[in-house]
Amino acid sequence: MKNILFLFSLICVVACQKNEQFTLLSGTIQNADSTKITLEGINFSKEISMKNGIFADTLTLPYEGLYNLILNDENMFFIYLENGFQLNFVTESDDFYQKMNFTGTGSAENNFLVLKRTVEQKTYGLLTSRAEAIKVYSVDENAFLAKGDLYKKEMNQRIKDSKIPNSKFLATETKDIDFYILKMNDNFPRYHAFFTENPDFKPSANFPKLTADFNMDDETLYLNSFSYQTLTSVAFQEYMYDESDDKSLPIEKGFAKLKTLSSKRIQSDLVKMMSYEFNGETPNLEAVYKEMMAYAVDEQFKKKITEKFEILKNITKGSPSPTFDYENVNGGTTSLESLKGKLVYIDVWATWCGPCIGEIPALKEVEKTYHGKNIEFVSISIDDRKDHEKWKKMVADKELKGIQLFADADWKSDFVKKYAIDGIPRFILLDAEGKIVNADAPRPSDPKLIDLLTKNGL
Repeated sequence: MKNILFLFSLICVVACQKNEQFTLLSGTIQNADSTKITLEGINFSKEISMKNGIFADTLTLPYEGLYNLILNDENMFFIYLENGFQLNFVTESDDFYQKMNFTGTGSAENNFLVLKRTVEQKTYGLLTSRAEAIKVYSVDENAFLAKGDLYKKEMNQRIKDSKIPNSKFLATETKDIDFYILKMNDNFPRYHAFFTENPDFKPSANFPKLTADFNMDDETLYLNSFSYQTLTSVAFQEYMYDESDDKSLPIEKGFAKLKTLSSKRIQSDLVKMMSYEFNGETPNLEAVYKEMMAYAVDEQFKKKITEKFEILKNITKGSPSPTFDYENVNGGTTSLESLKGKLVYIDVWATWCGPCIGEIPALKEVEKTYHGKNIEFVSISIDDRKDHEKWKKMVADKELKGIQLFADADWKSDFVKKYAIDGIPRFILLDAEGKIVNADAPRPSDPKLIDLLTKNGL
């Protein structure tokens, strides 16, 4: 404890000499075995060194609002930061949220966020647990809506009782209550359908949902409400993938929406979501790349999208496909070269990927339709090496057909990197010479796949 107090004081002296508006963040995480902790925000990321669970750093904030403090994949927490805060916290790695306690300037706001998380869990359960999620989302819609009423009542009372003098913070937290409830309500239909095994489930007509006129352009809320951030992202994706307009591509719709927004921060954050539509099938590849770069602010994203652009230039239609030679489920290996003479439809997937598993029934039907035709169906698992047996078991249990392969280095596999694959499932169609027909082909569940295969001679 003496060490952290000394470090805290030293940083205060040095930082105060340089800038009166510095922000100091320090903490002690008992039983932490990590050597770093990461602070992430909108177009911002900083790694902070940690020794024996102790860290301290001065920060130059790009904005005042919410940031995500990340110890590892299981332990992360939203904190509220303003210029001039000198904020310290103590917690335990084995009980990250419940034991978290803040002191110093900004402690009232952040201890309120700890309390808020407790209310969320009390109302809706610990949704990181599958068992809890099943219990929460399997109830009928009226029971689920009642949870929102309870949450709103308790959070309003908590805000009233908080006596926090920061009126700006309280104003956004008050608005966040409704956004949090709307976010949960927006999740309900698909999770209820999944957990109750009722894919045809539809909520009643008056069930609250995200509407097409949702305002995506409130920067203050975007920086201070994670629920508003989430809803903005959902609304943006729904706009991009709105099937009522078949004339425009999703990436074209995305740019059209960005042009209507005034917030540069929100534009820069949303353009990242468009990177999944930036692939070898993107028309006017270079023009799209330049437009994405024009909206981008995050230097890490700029670097990533530039690297992707350089790869995509090599996998356009008609280009020779990157090759593979991977282990097959029978114990041998299968290369792309060995499949020449036939069309090749490739499915890049993993056993942990829900949408990948969801495509299996449709993939089986397509394989059945074209059985004996001049096409090979190849599924390449990018599971981690430790899940090799899990992969083999799923192939057997689900009676997967076609050629089943296991990539040599999951996401880092050469084939995956050369196709710039950053999301799965991913489907690719090659011609009989091993040249690219479509680097981002329709999924088996998409009727457009049959049209594509028909156009290519099947």
